[in-house]
Amino acid sequence: MKKILILALAGLLFCSSLFAQKEKKSWFGIKGGFNHTVINGVETDGDKTGFVGSTLYGGLFTENHIGATTLLMNELMFSWVNDWHFIEATIHLKQILSNRVAVFLGPKLDFAADNFDRQKQSKSGFTGISLETGAQYFFTKQIFAEGRYSIGLSRQFNDQFFDINDGRRNNLRFGIGFRF
Repeated sequence: MKKILILALAGLLFCSSLFAQKEKKSWFGIKGGFNHTVINGVETDGDKTGFVGSTLYGGLFTENHIGATTLLMNELMFSWVNDWHFIEATIHLKQILSNRVAVFLGPKLDFAADNFDRQKQSKSGFTGISLETGAQYFFTKQIFAEGRYSIGLSRQFNDQFFDINDGRRNNLRFGIGFRF
């Protein structure tokens, strides 16, 4: 697990440094909030099934200008639902619409942190891919609220206890953040 965390952090820092020479302003910060997860899959007999759960999430992010009103946003977040834990890495293009509103879109990698726990014997895939979009509202230049939705593109979940096979994970999130 240490290797994956170090690689993810190194990738985040590398992406941030790519635009360091051109940037007008860069930010880094923290965020967290409410996470609502829906996992859709099929039972062993072929019937549709799923799981719904709500928890908290938190993470770190960087933002770098790549245009006058366009930013590259990288995040490393931690979330969980029930017994499943995730480390998520995102790369989003963020467009500033006004001095208060921004929207973003991009891919998200969902790493199943439970696969590191050999006692759980999870049959789920280690990495899932999602497409995520959202919007942010800025109260000040540093404090913002955000809403986001991600759709699971890969069939990552296979859980015998819940009888979920070929499950996809979708998230709806509302949170707040602080930029430094």
